[in-house]
Amino acid sequence: MRIKEEFKRKGFFWLPSAPDKKVPGTLTISDGGIINLEIVELLDDGIDVSCDSAPDIKDLETLSISDLETNHLQTVELLENRTDTFFNDNWTERIVGIIEGDKNVTLDGCFLKTESPTGKRLLKSLSVVDKVFIGVAYEQDEIARFNILTFSVEGLVEWLGIFPKKVECKSEEDIVTISYQQQSANILLYSELDNCKIQKPYFKLVSEDAYELDELVSFIRKITEFLCFVMNKTVSVESIRATSKDHVRDDGKGNTTPIPVNIYYESFPYSEDEPKINLPKMLFGFKEIQNDAEKKINNWIKNSEKFADAFRLYFLAKAGTQTYLEEKFLTLAQGLEAYHQRIKSKGTKFENRLNKIIEPFEDIFGTNEKRQALIDSIIVTRNYLTHYDLSLKQKAAKGKDLWILCLKMEVLFELHFLKLIGFSEEEIQSIVDNCYDLQRKLKS
Repeated sequence: MRIKEEFKRKGFFWLPSAPDKKVPGTLTISDGGIINLEIVELLDDGIDVSCDSAPDIKDLETLSISDLETNHLQTVELLENRTDTFFNDNWTERIVGIIEGDKNVTLDGCFLKTESPTGKRLLKSLSVVDKVFIGVAYEQDEIARFNILTFSVEGLVEWLGIFPKKVECKSEEDIVTISYQQQSANILLYSELDNCKIQKPYFKLVSEDAYELDELVSFIRKITEFLCFVMNKTVSVESIRATSKDHVRDDGKGNTTPIPVNIYYESFPYSEDEPKINLPKMLFGFKEIQNDAEKKINNWIKNSEKFADAFRLYFLAKAGTQTYLEEKFLTLAQGLEAYHQRIKSKGTKFENRLNKIIEPFEDIFGTNEKRQALIDSIIVTRNYLTHYDLSLKQKAAKGKDLWILCLKMEVLFELHFLKLIGFSEEEIQSIVDNCYDLQRKLKS
């Protein structure tokens, strides 16, 4: 997740199974969705909230960790011969708490990373947390489920072409509604969701039935990867908010409203550098698919399931996390092979697969001689890097030539993805002719 300003809040935290034993700590959420909880523990399992010395949550804004340690904890008696701590082992499924602003919080998947004794009475622990729900404190075995979820993604404004209150689409209230069709019997999320709305500028998932976060996260990732593909950048989720019919707030007059829950986790795709969205470098903008956006996005979702390995390897290569260019090349080669395996049966030679993959786009890759030279270079380089046959070393691409091969292989992926989501040959050719980035890769 993209966290532009570090989230840091003090609070009290406890195990759902021991609500009377609270410990002070600091919750921090950093860019990338990295979540840490630093807690200050007493060796008797925490603070007994009935003790007069426990600080009031309302005072947290003016308290520092040192204040909490020295002013409030020193008079709490230790239980005789107790050495238990907040973490009985290195893993705790759930911690709940309350942080500054009187907000409830739930931390799931907590792993103790370090611990450092600070004296006979106190122990500081730093734990790495998988996900955080701000706004709700779940029970010990309660599963987080939601009926409505909204999320925003970097670059969505630019892709939609929304520059305030100007939307070139036929819809009411500047909302584009995309109804998700059932893709298969076992993908309940897609069959049950009523609709997905893009609105100034976020996605909104609405469902009568509540869904677990893991199901929703899978959907969020597919949509984010779609935007990475069309914008030609690694973009990340910026914010996620959800509500459930099971958690509501009563105004005292008999009216209830769902409690908004802000969700944080280490989402993917993600890049350390915030992307600079450039319209000319996009494969296409929303206005180019606005008449059949529903169909094309549904096709993306369906095919990202069918060709899951190929999609994963493509985005892995595009993320630029490989240390060496050779790793990127092999990732792309493996991805193209995995893609073709889902079309044809196994047992086909890589050379034949590569010819079949290029065949629908022969004209885009130039003359017969240029296409054959590209295929030969990919095959020789792949065989050398896979088997390290010294007889192929001199013929294998290196340096700039290897980088150019990677660009051409990316183009192959991108052309096939365009075909998968429903672009015609003429539409694909138009994208190639007008997309600066595709032209750059093809002319390298």
